[in-house]
Amino acid sequence: MEREMFPTVVADIMSSPVIKIDGEANVRDAALLMMDKGIGCIIVMGRGKPIGIVTERDILERVVAPCRDPCEVKVKEIMSTPLITISKDESILEAMRRMRKHGIGRLVVMEDERLEGIVTDGDILRAVSLSALSSFKTLLHIG
Repeated sequence: MEREMFPTVVADIMSSPVIKIDGEANVRDAALLMMDKGIGCIIVMGRGKPIGIVTERDILERVVAPCRDPCEVKVKEIMSTPLITISKDESILEAMRRMRKHGIGRLVVMEDERLEGIVTDGDILRAVSLSALSSFKTLLHIG
């Protein structure tokens, strides 16, 4: 019987390429880009390097709720920093631990100062669910 391969490391489940925006861009441009791409966060760049992350929640809490003008506020003003990162070779379990430790739902995947991808709690949930369902399938001998 052929054995199925399941995701075990971050590289197996991360999203790549990552959508980025310059830190000098305004929040409205970031929001439009996020809407256009159907994503919940965007990586903020400064001098060619990732320097922060802006999520939908950041926009709500730091711009919308306090009635700030999204056309005037720069993304670097509302980004979360420093980035919490992980290597693409780390285990999915380590990614879960790191997210829990920092109370976050996304990790930026970096390799040698290079932005490789992003992994979310949803990515991890899908991978763990797939693995769990497969275990049940094996136990029940469903073919």
